[in-house]
Amino acid sequence: MTIETTLVKRPALHKGEVGFFPNNVMAEEDVALIAMHTETMHRITSERNLDALKFLWALVHKTADNTDYFLDKDDAMAKLKIRVGYSKPVYDPHTRQMEVVPKSLKKIGDEQLRLLTERMLDVICTEIIPGMEHNDLRREVEEMAGLRTKPGEPTYFRRTMDGQ
Repeated sequence: MTIETTLVKRPALHKGEVGFFPNNVMAEEDVALIAMHTETMHRITSERNLDALKFLWALVHKTADNTDYFLDKDDAMAKLKIRVGYSKPVYDPHTRQMEVVPKSLKKIGDEQLRLLTERMLDVICTEIIPGMEHNDLRREVEEMAGLRTKPGEPTYFRRTMDGQ
């Protein structure tokens, strides 16, 4: 299901009013770029793999913030997709050359998304932040994305890996 609508960023006007508000650091930064009382266009979708996408974006966001390799999270996502092979060659008519561009995440399946995330974790922990343990990075990213709620509770990744 996809809904496209316009919304206005503003404080609540009435007690009990419901709105769309950011619930993690990445979303807060995205919304912060928009001036208050500005009408914006939104595409609202309910993804089956929303937690996995949140984890992946939190992973690249944390990597971009903690290294000097990337300009921002979007640059990190594009470069990491290419680095792990989630890309395709396209012809550039201006340069008359083939170039490699990252694929979109819009139609990615659950298993493909899991593999992409695991490959990115491997690259980040071995090449970009050598010495960083996979489990430590995974835990930090889950906390950042709001996917780890209670101590001792299975994390998002543990639930999907165990088939829960």
